[in-house]
Amino acid sequence: MPVHGIIFDIDGTLIDTNPTHVEAWRQAFKSLGYDVPVERIEVEIGKGGDLLVPAILGDEAEQRHGEALRKAQKEEFLKLARGRRFHVFPCVAELIQGLRDRNIRTALATSSDEKHLQATSESAGIDLSHRADFLVTNDEAESSKPAPDLVIAACEKLRLDPGECAMIGDTIYDAQSSQAAGVVFLGVESGGTVAETLIEAGATGVWRDTGHLYADLHHALELAATAATASH
Repeated sequence: MPVHGIIFDIDGTLIDTNPTHVEAWRQAFKSLGYDVPVERIEVEIGKGGDLLVPAILGDEAEQRHGEALRKAQKEEFLKLARGRRFHVFPCVAELIQGLRDRNIRTALATSSDEKHLQATSESAGIDLSHRADFLVTNDEAESSKPAPDLVIAACEKLRLDPGECAMIGDTIYDAQSSQAAGVVFLGVESGGTVAETLIEAGATGVWRDTGHLYADLHHALELAATAATASH
C-alpha cells in the first residue's frame, strides 16, 4: 500500500530540543521541591506533560502539583528557548520538499502547544508550520502521546486512511501512538533513543537522523509501503 502522507514529530526528530525540555522539567520540579534526576526525566520525554508528571512523581503528586509543574515547565522552556539557538537536524527542509515532490502530504504532530512551537521555530530559525501541509498540536487531542489521538488527528487533517500514512519520530511514545493509530512508524535516533529500542517498540526502520533518512528516502518509503500492506 503506497504511502500518501507522512506525519512528523518535532522535538528530537526535526529540531534538537529534547535536552532543553529535560532541563526545563528539572527546573520545574525543583521549583516545587522535587529533586528529580536528569536520567529519570530523559526516559519520559516524548510523553505529554499530563502523563509525564504522574509517571515520575505518582498520582498523588500529580493531583497536588501537576498543573503547577506543567505551567512552570512551559515558562522555563520559553525562557531557555529565548536564550539559545536550537539546532535543526540535517536536511529537514529537503526532506519535506522531497516528500512534496513525490506528491506525499505532510503533517506535524506535536504534544506541545502553538506557543511552544513558535518559540522553538524562532530559536531554530525555521518555520516548520509553513513548510508542512498541516499542523496538529496538543490542543487538538484529548489524550497526549503515547495515546493515538495526535496521530489520528493528523490523518484526519491529511484526509487519509491511517494505512496510507507513516510517522517519523524519535521516541518509543511516538512508536506506541503510531501503532495504536494503525500508522507505520519510522524511527530516528537523533532524540537519544537507540535503534534497538525503537525497533523493539515497533519501528519498521531506523535512521540516524533526518539527513540519513533523506539520503535513504526511496528505501524508507518502500519499507513503509510494505509494512502498511502487511498490516492492512
